[in-house]
Amino acid sequence: MRTAVPRTERHVREPIPATVEDEAFAWLTAFALRMRSESEFELILSAVDSAIQETFPHYLADVEVHREVRAATRAHWLGFLAVIGRTQFEAHPPAEAVDGARTVARRGYGVDMLLKTYRAAQRGLWRYITQVLHQRIPDPELRGAVLVIFWEHSTLWLDTCLDGIVAAYMNEREHHTRDADAQRAEIVQAILRGEPAPPAGSPDDLAHPMDNVHVALVLWTDPEIPARHATGLLREHAAHLAHALGASPPLLVSSGVHGLWAWIGTSHPPDIAAVAVPASAHVHVAIGTPHPGSAGFRRSHAEACAAQRIASSAQNATAVTAYQDVDLVCLLTGDGDLDSVRALIERELGRLADHSETSARLRDTVCEFLRAGSNVDATANRLGVHGNTVRYRLKQAERRLGHAIESRRVHIELALRCLEVYGGELLPAP
Repeated sequence: MRTAVPRTERHVREPIPATVEDEAFAWLTAFALRMRSESEFELILSAVDSAIQETFPHYLADVEVHREVRAATRAHWLGFLAVIGRTQFEAHPPAEAVDGARTVARRGYGVDMLLKTYRAAQRGLWRYITQVLHQRIPDPELRGAVLVIFWEHSTLWLDTCLDGIVAAYMNEREHHTRDADAQRAEIVQAILRGEPAPPAGSPDDLAHPMDNVHVALVLWTDPEIPARHATGLLREHAAHLAHALGASPPLLVSSGVHGLWAWIGTSHPPDIAAVAVPASAHVHVAIGTPHPGSAGFRRSHAEACAAQRIASSAQNATAVTAYQDVDLVCLLTGDGDLDSVRALIERELGRLADHSETSARLRDTVCEFLRAGSNVDATANRLGVHGNTVRYRLKQAERRLGHAIESRRVHIELALRCLEVYGGELLPAP
């Protein structure tokens, strides 16, 4: 949508003296050139993020939605900077903003969420700009004129762009509601919320056996890939990964215009370390660990989403990010819950995590050994036993673990420390 916004149609206000108004437009033109730097962009994006976070504390935790919101903010700001110093300009929604609206629609958020997000972003931008102008324009008359013009232009830009953005949202929502993919997505969302999976052979059957071992994938493309090509590219790669793991075609659910959720089902836990790097440098994959049943379906997906968060924010992220490689970072940076800790304990301690007194004694010995810096004599003194007893227990523990303690030292110590705090409630059920 393109709408000319002539100067004579701006909101009614007290007239600004012509010389001051001309000076204000000149100042805004120079300001627009300075604001194109990457450092200024990051400040603007952070201000908008903070404002949205105030309104929707959990909204931006969704990595893909956050990425789309940031891309839309950047595109809006670039477009607005191109016209901010003009007395007449055209406003139309950037392609990134349209893609963002479509992603919000596919995720099932209401249109009120979309509108409130934009209003929150506008508040964040206004707070940032007023602070900048107070710092950079000492003349109160000129500063007031610039603020008035900036407010009028930004409001007209947003109001005009929102017409096209809301239209894109409604079109996507209507299409997605009719689509079979949308029905599948609703069923998957219900399972992820903890509802039972539809029985095999029912009208809502996903044709994906829930008693399998599940490996969840989150796939996404860089914004450079046009939205119309992204879905096909991601589906093709997900199918390739399933084939490489010796599995049937995966269960696929679109998570946005640049994203895809997938579940690969196998009869036995596959070797996800063998997952190949995508052929396209613009495709990224986050992988959960294998887990069985409906609970595993949810757990593996939560892990893949956590791995995606790390991959999307880390500077040294690779094309394929497995949760098992970044699990400690995930637990320490916001994705930890007791279920995640239980999964860590079960995976890392293996047969050392049963409820027997022998295992409890071995766990205590390993924990003290690690706490003592792997010093056998210090461990023996702490436990009040002979050094040979410690050595024997450590060998027994390593047999149950299936590998040397030192090979997974950090993970094992974290699992044991968590058990010390929470006790047996975190051990797997007998």
